Amino acid sequence: MRILINCLTLLGLITHVMNAAAHHSFAAEFSYELFGTKEGEVVEVHYVNPHTRVFIAVTNENGEKEIWDAQTHAVSMLLRAGWRRDTLKVGERVMLQGNLGLENSRKLWIRTMTLENGTVITPDD
Repeated sequence: MRILINCLTLLGLITHVMNAAAHHSFAAEFSYELFGTKEGEVVEVHYVNPHTRVFIAVTNENGEKEIWDAQTHAVSMLLRAGWRRDTLKVGERVMLQGNLGLENSRKLWIRTMTLENGTVITPDD
């Protein structure tokens, strides 16, 4: 019985450490000072943990398409805020506002999202 308890304790510790290592800090990817707005067409939506990801095609100042990786909270937090898996659809145009990624990466942490129909969604609600 003692061996079983020790094994379960060890398994719990390993799982906890792996979970902590898999998650990263906000400051590792996004700027606290740089904010931006990106408008484009949704090309992919990934409702996964630890962060839901929305990929949008944005036309840059040279007329070229760029894919931006916009991230927000975990699925469970979004569901509590009123999101559903059909809230955002591939092909829909959106305007995203939030913290820009570091080192000119094409990343954005979503603070607000405006859908085609004018609905404004704030993931932090």
